[in-house]
Amino acid sequence: MTTEHPAILASIQRPGGDITLRYATAADHPLLLAFGRSLPREDLMFLRRDITQPEEIDAWIEDIRRGLNGTILAVRNGEVLGYASVSRAPLAWVRHVAELRVVVSPTARGEGIGRALTEAAFRIGTDMNVLKLVAQMTLDQAAAMAVFKRLGFASEALLPDQVIDAEGGTHDLVVMSRRLDPSAD
Repeated sequence: MTTEHPAILASIQRPGGDITLRYATAADHPLLLAFGRSLPREDLMFLRRDITQPEEIDAWIEDIRRGLNGTILAVRNGEVLGYASVSRAPLAWVRHVAELRVVVSPTARGEGIGRALTEAAFRIGTDMNVLKLVAQMTLDQAAAMAVFKRLGFASEALLPDQVIDAEGGTHDLVVMSRRLDPSAD
């Protein structure tokens, strides 16, 4: 990141206990690994990395250190409930574009965590000098698409049979994007 950040961004009050949104650090390695291993197989299919493997968590943390990735965690009682990650390729010609990934544990869905993480990710993107965020999801992820649309994302492309699952079935991929305002705080 280009600027220093406070460790905690926000606290969200929920009936099951307060949820803290904070930046991921190297010390979160075991929490991220436990989170990855708690996800159902169908959720893992859509991730950039296999976060059930310690070396993939190491690579993720290294990307954070290098400024290629910014990650915010949603944590309750020492457990990661979800994350938002903004990843930028190290290519000069697309340095203004980053991919947004938001993952929330199935046990914590419906609490507004995904929306809060996505809104916090806008700050990460702005801090990384990103002008455009891109999100990818399968067509059957209607709830996620609705959240992204409410947050200002628009559909850019539909790629038929772009994703293949563990059983060999194909799924259509939707690409959505949103421009960021670099003057916003």
